[in-house]
Amino acid sequence: MDVRYLCILLFSENLAPSELKKLRSKQRKAKKKAEQESAQAKEAQIKRDQHHKSRQQGDVEPDAPQLDELIPEKLERADNPLDQAIKFLQPLQTLANNRIETHLMAFEVYYRKNKVLLMLQSLKRCFRLDSENPRLHSCLIRFHKVCSKNKSSWDPAVIEVVERETKEFFGDKNAKVLNADFLKRHSKSLEAALEGASMMYFLDEKTQNAAINLVTSMDNKKYTDINLKNCTNVLQSLRKGAFGSCESQVEDYVNKCNKRFPYAAAFKPPVQETKEATPDSNHVSQDENCHSN
Repeated sequence: MDVRYLCILLFSENLAPSELKKLRSKQRKAKKKAEQESAQAKEAQIKRDQHHKSRQQGDVEPDAPQLDELIPEKLERADNPLDQAIKFLQPLQTLANNRIETHLMAFEVYYRKNKVLLMLQSLKRCFRLDSENPRLHSCLIRFHKVCSKNKSSWDPAVIEVVERETKEFFGDKNAKVLNADFLKRHSKSLEAALEGASMMYFLDEKTQNAAINLVTSMDNKKYTDINLKNCTNVLQSLRKGAFGSCESQVEDYVNKCNKRFPYAAAFKPPVQETKEATPDSNHVSQDENCHSN
């Protein structure tokens, strides 16, 4: 606003009606213009923020729907982790449907959500890819137990579908017989023995010692795949409780593996780490004493 109208504003009580009308019209126009400029500034700032966010998330189309902000803490503690897992699983089922790992993962998700037909679908896809896969075997045994335990509460149509579609998996055998047959067929494989032994304990906790001995016997020369990877998997299963509480067996197994794989960090007993640290400490102390002298 120029000086002329500022003076008019200050002495408006002495203005003629026509001048006062012009003044008010000028004020309204100025106010409207200021509001428009403010709105345009806000819109420009929003566009700049969106552009900055899109550059952080990667190149996206201008008209693409806005993505939720990725907050690590929120992702770490999802309110519905299984539903979030399905969001990642569904693209894999389309793009990596020829990999058995995709369908094994799907089974694990649906097993936890107790979705029987989706579990069955995942098992059938796994079975077509590799019917003797050790991880598939443990999934089949768990599914067999789900069927035996819950079948009476299912809808008759669901029961009919499950019974028809699982004949190629189970036949007329119960879970223990199926597990024993699997262990017999793969008697030379530690990888298979790990899955079969864990299912042995899963079906009957009284078999704990037999199941643990089956996978921790390092002098068992019948296994042709005793390697660092499989032995590490055995140790992880023992520690995660797949064979119940077995602290003494875990310690004994670590010692056995340490002798076979002396440079593997996974089998380094804590006592050994302490002993190795002691000479270094003594050496440092001696050096300090020499310098002080």
